[in-house]
Amino acid sequence: MKHRLRHIRRKASETVRTKPSAPKRTPSSSQTFTNPEKTTLASGIRVVSEQIPSAQSFALGAWIDVGSCDEMPQEYGITHFIEHLVFRGTASPERKRSSVQIANVLESVGGYLNAFTTKDHTCYYVRALDAHLVRSLELLADMCQHPIFREADVEKERKIIIEEMKSLEDEPEEMINDYLDELLFGKGKKAHPYAHPISGTTETMNAINREGIAQFHQRNYTPERMIIAASGNIDHKWLVAQIEQAFASSPKAKMTAKARVKAQVQSAHRSISPPKRRTAATYETTMPTQQMHFSQAALVPEMSDRDYYTLSALNIILGDGMSSRLNQVVREKHGLCYSIYSAISEIRQSVIFSIYAGFEPQQREKIRKLIHKELRRIAEEPVSKTELRRAKEQLKSSLIMGLESLSGRMTLLAKSELYLGRFESVEEKVAAIESVSAQDILDLAHKYLREEDWHTVCIAPEES
Repeated sequence: MKHRLRHIRRKASETVRTKPSAPKRTPSSSQTFTNPEKTTLASGIRVVSEQIPSAQSFALGAWIDVGSCDEMPQEYGITHFIEHLVFRGTASPERKRSSVQIANVLESVGGYLNAFTTKDHTCYYVRALDAHLVRSLELLADMCQHPIFREADVEKERKIIIEEMKSLEDEPEEMINDYLDELLFGKGKKAHPYAHPISGTTETMNAINREGIAQFHQRNYTPERMIIAASGNIDHKWLVAQIEQAFASSPKAKMTAKARVKAQVQSAHRSISPPKRRTAATYETTMPTQQMHFSQAALVPEMSDRDYYTLSALNIILGDGMSSRLNQVVREKHGLCYSIYSAISEIRQSVIFSIYAGFEPQQREKIRKLIHKELRRIAEEPVSKTELRRAKEQLKSSLIMGLESLSGRMTLLAKSELYLGRFESVEEKVAAIESVSAQDILDLAHKYLREEDWHTVCIAPEES
């Protein structure tokens, strides 16, 4: 099994990269949501699913509305720690499972189990054939509700995570995002909850104990924070009945209606204020690397749905893909680097827009000037009709191709519920993409992506 330390990675996340290009087409009935349904159980668990009669397998996810942003300073890394630990063993009233048994439940029948943690939420997900849906659901229910958290397992997993952190510290493209987060969200006691790494720090990882882990899990893995999302040939009413049975042993499964409403209100607020834009700053350091790694990021706060599609189109035009401006100018025309791109990363209330380039140290000033020239141009001149059409086609293609994956459909269902509280149809999304104008891109870039809005991190090679 794999544990992804960063679900949102600005280079290649499912939410931040749009893939070029596909033949022009409009969504067919088989590619749109086939009447997605939602039910909120008496416990507060939300069930969202869609039935695809032609599917012979399914994607199933248990999404917990808790992420690293919910951690107190002494708890940094605890959400990701729990994500690891639930794979170590469970003990529900009906059964006990060891780590080997958890792995074998699905792998023995050709299925796949994985998990990830983000700043906003945690997800445990399954891919398997139709015949194994009930066992998959039972397994996810046990993992979410009844992890054991044995002391010995806590110590083992602590060592593994610290080693994982050390391995990431050897990767400049990983570290550069952590440095950017500190510039964007602050550092120290006044930092925004998004500032610290999902993995925490070595100090917090060594300080977190079993009791704190159990308390954090009990406080946050509650029914009103759970979304069960599924895509496949699954009848919604049948799925709801199975989930009610699988999650019946939850300590809060029989919560009263009044208590459930109160818990949902508390969960919705989460006491996390939207991040504010900070004065642009620069951070420079060195690492034992061959290239210089350069990245800039700007925070675009509290975006509307329309602004998101506008920024997505801007991203494609500026730096996402071989035909983007940055790639064509910096790499193809001047031959100054191998890798240069822009990307967007979603967080709950905002979006991070970033640019990355890796190059020989002596090319730094040339590349910096070329990047800034393109940033000024996109904020001062309307994009061409050709560029705008290409961006729209890429956005639509990415959307539609993503719906050809059951995992992609399940994820879209869950995120629609997490971020919007409703289903946004493919037709709505396509209409929003088509409505983006050159003036929209110009206005957004002028408002949020001016030269003074960019935070900069540079990792240079250590001198020998």
